[in-house]
Amino acid sequence: MRRILVLVDRGIGLVCWAGLAVSAATLLTSFALVAYSVAMRYLLGRPVPWVDELVGYLLVGLVMLAAADAMRRGEHIAVDLITDRLPTAAQRVMTVVALVSVAFCGIVLVVAGLETAAFTKLLGIRSMGHLNVPMHIPQLLIPVGGGLLALAAAGGLLRLALGLAPQTEAKREDPATEEVT
Repeated sequence: MRRILVLVDRGIGLVCWAGLAVSAATLLTSFALVAYSVAMRYLLGRPVPWVDELVGYLLVGLVMLAAADAMRRGEHIAVDLITDRLPTAAQRVMTVVALVSVAFCGIVLVVAGLETAAFTKLLGIRSMGHLNVPMHIPQLLIPVGGGLLALAAAGGLLRLALGLAPQTEAKREDPATEEVT
């Protein structure tokens, strides 16, 4: 059973990494679009009005898709002034409370995001910018990111339950190489 749970943790890590990879591609695409827009505006005198709107949507995707991997690796902002001074057992309890809170928030983002996107689609709302995008499409990035965040929190809880160390940027452990009893 433990081997299966370690494989599940590995799968969660891969899904979070995939979100991060798409986020990185989104960042590069945004950079290229902004550079293109600046060049068109200042070198050729032909502004590209739709770039700002598209980059805005891409930045939402960037944040929502990268947040799960950042949380999984412990890179989110944390106030550890008090928690670092707690006994180890209390620190573990605080970690569980934090992960459950993140999972809950992720689920709320999924539910509220899907409801918002469905309502927006029902009303046929489109962006008022140059792209005239159906707004439910970029709004779907919210539940996707929330789902990834909830999944990453579940992975953190799973790691705690398995007795594995939390993921950190400095020490990226491969669950497959960790001792499995």
